[in-house]
Formats: sequence, structure tokens, C-alpha cells
Amino acid sequence: MMGTDSLRHHYQAQFRAFGDAALGTQMSREGQRFRFGKLLEIGDLTDRSVLDVGSGLGDLYPYLHAAYPNARYEGIDVVPEMVACAAGKYAGVPFRAVDLLRESLPNRYDYVLMSAIFNNAMPDPTMFLESLVEQAWQYADTGLGFNFLSSHVNFTEPTMAYHDPARVLAFVIGRLSRKVRVEHHYERCDVAVFVYR
Repeated sequence: MMGTDSLRHHYQAQFRAFGDAALGTQMSREGQRFRFGKLLEIGDLTDRSVLDVGSGLGDLYPYLHAAYPNARYEGIDVVPEMVACAAGKYAGVPFRAVDLLRESLPNRYDYVLMSAIFNNAMPDPTMFLESLVEQAWQYADTGLGFNFLSSHVNFTEPTMAYHDPARVLAFVIGRLSRKVRVEHHYERCDVAVFVYR
């Protein structure tokens, strides 16, 4: 899918420019913290398995481990260079280069989390969001959490993608589950979505 290829090339360039830093994933440390904190509200992750789709440089792992030391984490990303960097930082933590829209996974997980991976402008970004979320849902035994930028904003950046929360909610209810919680504009123009079995 074009979205995956464009994201891979974009983040390879980001990684070359910024290396192992939050800016390498197009985020600030503060932005990561509040998005990670919100996603971890999905449920009690004690002794649960968590798949981080779009794991980037592995920055969610220490945040999750501090809150839930017994959670079992695995990260996947489409950028091999970032996967290698994350694996080098966190010995024994499984990170793999996987394109979920083209490849399948051998395991299922209690929770699947996806942070800040739907923020880049591309042709029909909401279709990309729906496709990847639907694929990720197949691997979530208990719940799935993801975030995106709301289209209900006062200004937009041409390099960023904004999604209509009503369309996303209708998609989730229609294709995934009626057990869903949406938090709109919980900070800045972010939307967090939690979907449960």
C-alpha cells in the first residue's frame, strides 16, 4: 500500500537526520509522554501481552515497563533501521520489521497499541488508518488503542493528516466492535480511540 511505502521512506529520512531521538519519530518527548500516557489508559496491562504497532525507536517500551513491569511487550515497525536501533537499546525485547498490511503475525496479543502513526499527509489518510486498524484488530484478544489528529481544528499543517472522528467512530462500530470509547481533544487536537472485544 502506498501509505506504508511513503511512511517508510519518510521515517528513514527522519532517522538519518535525527538518529535515536524523539525527533527521529517526528515527535517531541512531551508529545510522546502525553500520547503514551493516554494509550495506557486502555486497561490494566499487568501480566498482559502488548503489541506496539509502529514502534519506531522503541520509546513506548520503557514507559510501559515503568507502569507495568510484568507486561510482555513486542514492537513492530516498517522501518528496519529503527527496528535495529530499538533492538540494540533494549536487549531481549522483541522488535521486528513487519508491514502489517502485507505480512501476517504468528501470535495474538491481549492489547495492540498504535501511537502517532496516522499523522502524516498522504492520499486518503483515513483509508490508510482504517486498513491498518482493521488488520491490527485481528491480533487483539482484549483491546486495541490508537490515536490520531482530529479534523476539528482551527488550523492545519500541510504535512499532517487530520481525520474526521465521526467517520472513524462509524468505521470502528461498523467493522470492529460496538465496545468503543473515544476521547476527543483530550489535549491539543488529539483523539484517542479504545476498542474492546
